Amino acid sequence: MNSRKARLLFGWLAVLALVLASCAPAATPAKPASTPGEPAKAAVTPTSVGAKSGTPAPTPKPAADAPRYSGVFTSSITGNPPSLDAHQESTTNLSVPLAAFYTNLVQADPLTGDKWVPGLAEKWSTSADGLTWIFDIRQGVKFHDGTPFSADDAVFNLKRLTDPPKGILSNMSFVLKPAVKSIEKQGNQVRVSFNHPFAIMLDILGNNYCPMYSEKYLEKNNDMKTSVMGTGPFKFKNYTPGVGLEGVKNPDFWVKGRPYLDGFRFLILRDGSTRLSAFRTGKLSITGRTFAALVPNEMETVKKENAQIQFHRSPTIIGSWFFMNIRKPPFKDLRVRQAINLALDRQAAIKVLAQGYGVISKPFPVKPWGLTVEELTKKPGYGQAKDQEVAQAKKMMQEAGYPDGFELTILARQMWQSKDVAVFMTDQLAKIGIKAKVQTLEDAIFWDTGRKAGHEAMVYTPFWSFTDPQWMGRYWAPASALNFSGNDDDKELANMWSEQIKIVDVEKRRALIRRVEERLLDTLPGISVVWYDAFIGVRPEVKNFAPGMQDSVGNTLEEIWLAK
Repeated sequence: MNSRKARLLFGWLAVLALVLASCAPAATPAKPASTPGEPAKAAVTPTSVGAKSGTPAPTPKPAADAPRYSGVFTSSITGNPPSLDAHQESTTNLSVPLAAFYTNLVQADPLTGDKWVPGLAEKWSTSADGLTWIFDIRQGVKFHDGTPFSADDAVFNLKRLTDPPKGILSNMSFVLKPAVKSIEKQGNQVRVSFNHPFAIMLDILGNNYCPMYSEKYLEKNNDMKTSVMGTGPFKFKNYTPGVGLEGVKNPDFWVKGRPYLDGFRFLILRDGSTRLSAFRTGKLSITGRTFAALVPNEMETVKKENAQIQFHRSPTIIGSWFFMNIRKPPFKDLRVRQAINLALDRQAAIKVLAQGYGVISKPFPVKPWGLTVEELTKKPGYGQAKDQEVAQAKKMMQEAGYPDGFELTILARQMWQSKDVAVFMTDQLAKIGIKAKVQTLEDAIFWDTGRKAGHEAMVYTPFWSFTDPQWMGRYWAPASALNFSGNDDDKELANMWSEQIKIVDVEKRRALIRRVEERLLDTLPGISVVWYDAFIGVRPEVKNFAPGMQDSVGNTLEEIWLAK
């Protein structure tokens, strides 16, 4: 490796080293009627290769002393949200800070985050065949403008999420539209009928990407991209691009006595060293979640400085993928994609990018879905003899008509999990003659470019948000809003993916998902580079924080209070 490439590859580690050197809740519902044969939710256990064991704190219990009313909670996000419409935007830079303004039909337990409890639906049930879900809408809830929330609003939102109007995107349409047969209001109930059993309905409804909007407000204002109107514990105060987003206490929140806080602020801190410094000096109550959490070295440094700070392994496994636009040359040629897959040193990615806490790159990194580690080692690109694989990759490039490689621009987001991986990929691509440069874009431009297929390649950051693998299909399933590779003609993949969610038998579904993973490894619409762990740091004055079952839920802040 020449000196220039070495600097590009390891420069971020040097910067990181320098930085480190310097600086009463809603009632628990009765268990809803279960669907016979419904697949049990898989434990979120990463399939690790070369991974260290983490040191997360256990789920905290409520503080022994009485909660206090007052204080402003502060956290961080890594960039400007593209807009304020969580139905349409696919980034935790929006979904996490926006959650406190809204209540979903179903929500994660605000105190523990570890189970689904009633939100704007005070109870629900399912039919014996699993084809119908009925939600009883909570009475007496008002939006922040004083208008009532009703079953009409619930139906409106569910239809918008399932089959959005022309020009509107939906994070959930790719999974809801093929499954939903009808959405109807029946008095104060909402009845959703499915074409097949739909085991992940609660996961969908409880996710931060499914807030309940006011139908009248949205129709009056045309969209929700620049405004906020919810039923949550906090009201919208302001949003300043480049600075942050603020909320103030909603005194008319439907849960009496909540929230405890006077307000909250999410600061936009793009640079990891700035976020670290802000947390170490007490400017942040918690580090931030997902992409704003701590990397392992940062966690270890802070732990040495302040033993009272708690650390929680982020419940969401974050990935970095190299997505190619396969609609046109050179990536339309499968041999080029196969060559890149062969050249990629995945063990180096775990060591360098994930600081040894990584999870081997594969489409489904969470057990028990997909191939085992032993099975993966027999796949192209996963072998230990990298010199042999690189030689084979060069031969494939020659056969594809690119003996000297080609020039390439890789688009990246501003967060390190995207841009540093893009730099890493320039070194990996250079092994087979591909001369790549990195272009870093603001989130709004990044997303827009990908949706319009204006890229050659991009490093995107999928994350395992649900305990069920269905969520991962949004990144490569044909016709998905986030499928930036353009593999819409892969009918075999599309058919397998649409069938697996209909299967009630757990083992049969797992078998089909294994076939899906095999297909993805054969066709390579995207190449998984690494999956890694991050850690949420929580200052000692923060009470009732729980990491929850996933980073994209449990962010309403209604149970958090500050002991100072």
